[in-house]
Amino acid sequence: MFYVVILLAVMSLMGTDLFAPSLPAIANFFGQSVAHTQLTISLFLLGFAISQLFYGPLSDSYGRKPLLMLGTAFFVLGSAICLFSASFEGICLGRIIQGIGVGGGLSLSRVILRDLYHGPLLAQRSSQIAFFISATPAVAPFVGGLLQQYFGFRASFVFMLLYGVMLFILLLSVFQETLAEKKSAFSLRETFLHYRKILSHRLFMCYVTIAGFSFSAIILCANIMPFIIQNTLKLSAMQNGEILLIAALGLSFGAFLSGRMVKEISPEKLVSSGVILLAIGGILLMLTYTLFGTRLFFLIPLIFVNMTACGILFPNALAVAFSSVHEKIGTAGAVYGASQIAISTGINFLLNSIPHQNQFLLGVFYFALGSVGLLLMVKISLVMRCNRTNTCQALR
Repeated sequence: MFYVVILLAVMSLMGTDLFAPSLPAIANFFGQSVAHTQLTISLFLLGFAISQLFYGPLSDSYGRKPLLMLGTAFFVLGSAICLFSASFEGICLGRIIQGIGVGGGLSLSRVILRDLYHGPLLAQRSSQIAFFISATPAVAPFVGGLLQQYFGFRASFVFMLLYGVMLFILLLSVFQETLAEKKSAFSLRETFLHYRKILSHRLFMCYVTIAGFSFSAIILCANIMPFIIQNTLKLSAMQNGEILLIAALGLSFGAFLSGRMVKEISPEKLVSSGVILLAIGGILLMLTYTLFGTRLFFLIPLIFVNMTACGILFPNALAVAFSSVHEKIGTAGAVYGASQIAISTGINFLLNSIPHQNQFLLGVFYFALGSVGLLLMVKISLVMRCNRTNTCQALR
């Protein structure tokens, strides 16, 4: 059943990374600007963020499996709309529906891990699944580039449609329910009370924000890199996929390192290392652009460094956040997932408002995300210290 969880988790990344190499082609086909075309990513993330607020609490009452099947059905529907749409507006509609569908896959895959594992084992299993998940941003742009090169942008929607159908069949025939406790009737009032409790959990929310920064870094790469590679460097969509394949292997490398180091180094220290590495990578992107312009010789290794930071951040931020929560895990998963994607969506809309996008801008974003993440780690340290000494009132 573990491979089904992996497929559920990567469904959301499939909706961004497989699609990314086709962004310039869609812009040309429908006569849209770069910023307007990137709305197809932002709208996907918007549906993704909002839907998670419903999947988690409902899964606490009715089980994980029914909600996963519903989300996968939405993903199939959205993929079909995108495939057969004759207008840019139709593709935007399909992307929103796709986003609503994948909200169940990623948020509940985390919850399923928490259903099955606890403590250090949760961190280890999170790192293992992150290793496989991180292969998606490496492989998907390469596959998407091939599909775009030989069949056009609609081929990526065919791929996503078939992926969704296959996953629905596996959920129906293979997946077993993981919710162990007795199900209670869904109560909107109780759900809001649980949301309020989770949102006031400072330790949990700090790690949620850091995870959101990490996901934003990946989305920024998927959004900006195709235009740098295809428009600035004048390379093909297939070469775009090949370059992102090399660069995004950093995610797998980071997850691999995390899985090996988590036995010796605490997840908290690994998160601190990840945000520092992200900030350093951003500085180097800005510096090399200022001195040499956009050069693949510098661009690819530095993107690799930043994706390595994200590969370290993801599993450890998740493990520490969920280890601090002991009830209504589905609701916590909804807050975790929705907050993470909401942060990414906000940053992506900010990107959409900037007309001139290049390597320097990507470095600015990475430096800012890493720096704020480091400040949050300092805050976490202070919160933990005041919890031990009963001086938390001073931090309020």
